[in-house]
Amino acid sequence: MTSIKTLLSLSALAVFTSSASADLMWDEAIDGDLSGDYLNPTQLFTKGVNNHVIFTTVGSGDNGGQQDLEYFTFTVDVGYELAAIILDGFETSPESNLGFIGIAEGSVFPTPPNAPDVTSLLGYALPGVTDVGNDILQDMGSGGGSQGFTGSLGAGTYSFWAQETAPSTDVWDLNFVVTAVPAPGALALLGLGGLAARRRRG
Repeated sequence: MTSIKTLLSLSALAVFTSSASADLMWDEAIDGDLSGDYLNPTQLFTKGVNNHVIFTTVGSGDNGGQQDLEYFTFTVDVGYELAAIILDGFETSPESNLGFIGIAEGSVFPTPPNAPDVTSLLGYALPGVTDVGNDILQDMGSGGGSQGFTGSLGAGTYSFWAQETAPSTDVWDLNFVVTAVPAPGALALLGLGGLAARRRRG
């Protein structure tokens, strides 16, 4: 399975590399397979504002009846926030297939894949080809039955679970956008600047 996944990842590498450039957190074609164990996700480290994770998921029908699961985790440092998750690439056939991605707090994913409890998740989404180029973070926050969230996610450790549920193979490029949280003083200055501008116009 790993050799098939490597070949598929390499075939998509030329498409995805230009967007990922030096901001790769993980690329299965280079770094090897992400963990398939929800109790032991692959530990990743953010590289800057844009943090790409490129991987392949294989549905049960394409993998001898066994689903290929991907688990990884990373920490958003104090003073920063996870502002967006951009689906920069998603290749699948047929194009109507949807992938699954879930997010939870902590470095261990809280629910097993064979009996998932969505109430233990912060959120989840079912992205597809039509979502390429879009931020899917808010879609994840509105996943039915999950804990839910709105806006950015603050400092802390998060774990992710991705897979293809249909009998197909998907190649993903996810860009985790991590930005600095404006200091309270900076926000106040911005507010004062806007107030001063309104007074000058008045």
